[in-house]
Amino acid sequence: MIKTLFYIFLQTKHQEENTDRTDPNYPLFPQEVEIRPIIPFCWEIFKTLTRHEILDEGKLQLPHEKILDILMRYYSKCVILLTNCLTCQLNLFVKDLDTNTIHFVTLWKHPHEENFTMRESWIKEFVKRRGLVAGMVVGMYWDYENCMFCFSVLERSE
Repeated sequence: MIKTLFYIFLQTKHQEENTDRTDPNYPLFPQEVEIRPIIPFCWEIFKTLTRHEILDEGKLQLPHEKILDILMRYYSKCVILLTNCLTCQLNLFVKDLDTNTIHFVTLWKHPHEENFTMRESWIKEFVKRRGLVAGMVVGMYWDYENCMFCFSVLERSE
């Protein structure tokens, strides 16, 4: 357990009447409490952003194997084989954990490309809105309860 200070802003009537107003902490009343450490997320995709991924025509490259492992377990083998031969488009939601916002993105897989990509929605919803630059490390994982990716900037570039 981690010890930290917890501040009480509202008091009961009894506490209010019996408070020493000359106390240097008045009107804040710190109390030492123990908190449980936050369990880190299980990041399934780590990505150091490149210059090509943050340009206006850029696209976020996501490894084919990771996407198959994460998303395609819900689909049949026939659908998985078709993603290698046909253009595949998946519309899904991505939750930005840093800003607590949800964004609609399109995940593409062209038969001549090796990876899945996020294109226009990536630039608009993440790069421009968050001011992402090359060298930043981002992480994503699949939230099985809400059926969406969760996204966070893990390291800022200097």
